Amino acid sequence: MNICIPIEYLVVISNPSTIIKTSSYHKLALEKVLHASHLRDRIEKLKEKYPLQKVTDRDIKKLSRAITKKHIPANYNILKYYDMDIKEIITGIQCPACSRFSMKRVRGTRKCSSCQSADKEAHIRTLHDYLLLISSSITNQQFREFTHLSSSNIAKKLLTGMKLPYSGSFKDRSCQLSADFFEGLHFTGRK
Repeated sequence: MNICIPIEYLVVISNPSTIIKTSSYHKLALEKVLHASHLRDRIEKLKEKYPLQKVTDRDIKKLSRAITKKHIPANYNILKYYDMDIKEIITGIQCPACSRFSMKRVRGTRKCSSCQSADKEAHIRTLHDYLLLISSSITNQQFREFTHLSSSNIAKKLLTGMKLPYSGSFKDRSCQLSADFFEGLHFTGRK
């Protein structure tokens, strides 16, 4: 696909109280960085700057499909990137209400020992964190260590209840975690 279109960029600041300043030799920055309240006006100016439509809706759809097809998700070791050891990660289940790592399992749910907030999905958020920080696969033992869960039977019940794809059987079973799995979930109470 060979499409020649102008590309413009803007940096949009959502917080209206943010002060945007620059030194005198960076005047271009003030043209490209703006508050969200000025975005509509800037788009109108860009429409005036480029009055002729360069591509059709059909071309845009083709371009969109081509970009999506060629997309490769970032896959890097975040701990290595930030020169961190796995032992530096705070483990346990973080409370979505107060952000403390003090949630304990109480009658089929998680309850925060600090603020008393309850959340049945807290272990799922923790698994998502595990995926982002450590690995795309997790064993029962790794799950128990990361969530501070003592019972292998409860860990197995929680992992199998999510219907995650897995490899291996019995003691060497490893659940496969993927961004797609967590993308469809809507966590409640997450800050």
